This record gives sequence, structure tokens and C-alpha cells, in this order.
Amino acid sequence: MINRVSTASQYQNLTSNLMRKQGELNQTNGQLSSGKRVETAGDDPVSSVTIQNYRQQLTQIDQYNSAITLANNRLQTMETAIAGVEDNLGATKQKVLGMINGAMASNDRTAFKDELISLRDGLLELANSRDEAGNYVFAGNQSDTKPFMEATNGSMNYHGDSQSRYAQIDKSVNVKTSLPGDQLFTDVPNRYGDYRPVFNDKSGEAVVPQVEGLTSGSKLHLLSATTSDFTTAETIQVSFKESDKVDKDGNKVMQYSLKIGENVVAENEQYNEQTGIVYPPRSKPLEPVDPVTAVVEKEAEIRLKFDGISSGDSITLEPAQTINIFDSIQSAIDNAERPTSSPAAEANLQRVIDDLDSGFVHMNQQRSEVGTIMQQVDRQLEQHLDFELTLNQAQSGLEDLDYSKAIMDMNQQMMALQASQQAFGQTKQLSLFNYI
Repeated sequence: MINRVSTASQYQNLTSNLMRKQGELNQTNGQLSSGKRVETAGDDPVSSVTIQNYRQQLTQIDQYNSAITLANNRLQTMETAIAGVEDNLGATKQKVLGMINGAMASNDRTAFKDELISLRDGLLELANSRDEAGNYVFAGNQSDTKPFMEATNGSMNYHGDSQSRYAQIDKSVNVKTSLPGDQLFTDVPNRYGDYRPVFNDKSGEAVVPQVEGLTSGSKLHLLSATTSDFTTAETIQVSFKESDKVDKDGNKVMQYSLKIGENVVAENEQYNEQTGIVYPPRSKPLEPVDPVTAVVEKEAEIRLKFDGISSGDSITLEPAQTINIFDSIQSAIDNAERPTSSPAAEANLQRVIDDLDSGFVHMNQQRSEVGTIMQQVDRQLEQHLDFELTLNQAQSGLEDLDYSKAIMDMNQQMMALQASQQAFGQTKQLSLFNYI
């Protein structure tokens, strides 16, 4: 059987072959210009799917890195503000220590008061710090609300909430980017434990009504005041007086009376300098001093310890596990110009010093927490950068062009294209009319 090949069919085959080789050369040229082996899914369907997955992961890493940059900016702003608060509290403490000096003139005390007001205002500015976006750092989630504002009575009121803002820096990793202001400034742990001392000057016997408080020259100082059950805590009043008894060293024995709420629970008990006051006493059954008062089956254990006791001193303890650092500084301002002869004024200033010490330790702990978060963020950033490098290398292995191989392929394709063009030029001249 003889197959007949028409001139048109032969021409079409040659043209298709020529166009195919031209397309291969154009594709190689395009790869050389872009540097990519896989430009479309048709170039390598399997590799294309993997490359798309890599690109999605790299895009997600870029988003996380942007969140890390934002988190770092906020954390650095917060850390700087807390460091400023530490410096402020340290300077305030030095001023209050200077005010306790009994030889200070009234003009000096007035100057110290002005400096304390300035330091308090500086602390307020730090408490109302903003980040680079204008958000209040210590307002919790109420970032557009000014957290601390002064009330008419001089106290500082907190207007934020008790929440923290978070940033997602990885698929399952969220970090704090803010601390609520109440946690930093109004919930400072009480230096003494569960009670806070209230000092008054004891009035003379001729004064009516007579006020219980500190005697002239008293150096009474509360060391600690704790309870095993704060939910039942009530106001405590402790008074001291010397008895006619003497100890083994020949010193008169100091006795105390204890009033909890409205009930007198101990009278003229010997004060132990080592253990302080422990109520209920472990050496005797639980029974009130007043026989009319009902016996409580399980009373909370209260421990009180004092230093610098003088006969006739009386002190009131109010339940409080936390303090407001602004109120403490305001107390120093209020007592700044009181006469140096007032033992209550000196005791109040000493209490402020204790509050400032507690506040400094508290701020240092909060700053440490911020530093820990910053370290976590830095570690996460390093992990992202390492993973990003790995993904880029893997993507490059699938997507990038091998230039030496591509150039060799292009040379071969050019030679094949030239040969096809020459063959096409010769073939198209073949016709029976050339032999007629």
C-alpha cells in the first residue's frame, strides 16, 4: 500500500515542529531572564504545589515578624517607663528620709514638700505613658482611656481595666504587650502583710475626748501584721503599757491589750519581743476576755510584731493586703509640714518609706516580667528567622534555575531551531512543478 503525503500536510508538520522549538527556546530565555525554573504550574505541577505551600508559610512568618516588631516596641516603651518609676521612687525615698531629720527647719520642710509634689507629678506622667501609636501603656485594654487622673481630694483614681493586651507571635504563642496600671501602682503588696498601721498623736489627759495614739518621743514601728484568714479580718487596736513586773534583766515587762473589731480579746498580756503577739494564744483555750462574748470555734490566727514600743503607745491596724503608691506619696506630702515633735508624723513618714521600699521591689519584679517577655519575643524571632532561611533554601532548590544547565539547553535548542529552519527552507521548495 502506498501512502500519499500531501504538500500541505508536510508543510503543516514542519511548521508545527518549528513553532515548538521556538517555544522551547522562548521558555528557556524567559527562565534565564527571571532566574526561575518554575514560573507557572505547567512548568512543574508537583514542585509548584510545594512552592505555593512554602510561600504561604513565608507570608505567615512575615506577619508574625511584624507582630514581633510591634510587640518589641510596646515592651521597650513599657520597660523604659517602669525603669523611670523605679528612679522616681528611689528619689522620693531619699526626700522622705531627709524629712525625718528632726533638725530640719520649716523652710526646708516646705521645699521638700514642693519636691515631693513634683516627684508625684512625674510619677503620674510615667503612669500615663503612651506607646508609638498614642495608646496608653498602663490602661489595660482601655488603651484610649487615660488611666490615672487626680480626684478633687488629691487621690489618684484608676480608669483603665485589669486586663493585658496580647500579640500573637506564632501559631500558638501569645505574649503580653501591656500591664494594667492597677497591677503596677494601686495593687502594690503591703510591706507589713495583711494590715496597715494608722498613727495618731496621743492627746493629753486634759483633752476631751482623749485620743489614743503614740506618746511623745515614741519610735513605735510595725514590723509585720498577718492573719491566716483575711476574709474575716477586722480593724485591730493594740495598746501597750509597762507593768510593775521586771524580767530577768531587771527591765520592766511590757504588756499589751488587743481589741479586734468591737471585742477586747486580750488585756495586760506580756509582750514577747521574739514572737510578738499571737492570737489566739496557743498555750490557753480559745475564750474571749469578755465572758458575754460568744466563743468562736475557729478563729483566724493573727500575728503582730512591733519595734520601738513606748509605754502608753496605741496603734490601729486596718486590713489591707495591697497599697496605692500614689496614696503613700500623698501621705508624705500631707505630713511634710507637720511639726517634728509629732511622733505620728514621723511614724507616718517611716510608713511611707516602707511603702516605697515595697513599691520599688514590686516595680523591679514587674520590670523583670517585662524582660522575660522580651527574651521570649527575641527567641521567637530567632526561630522565625531560622525557619525562614530553611524555607527559602527549600523553595530555591525547587524554584530557582540552574544557569549552567539552562545555557546548555538554550544552545542545543538554538541549534535545533536553526536546523529546523534550514530543513523547512529546503523542504518548502520541493514540488512536482519544479520538474515540469
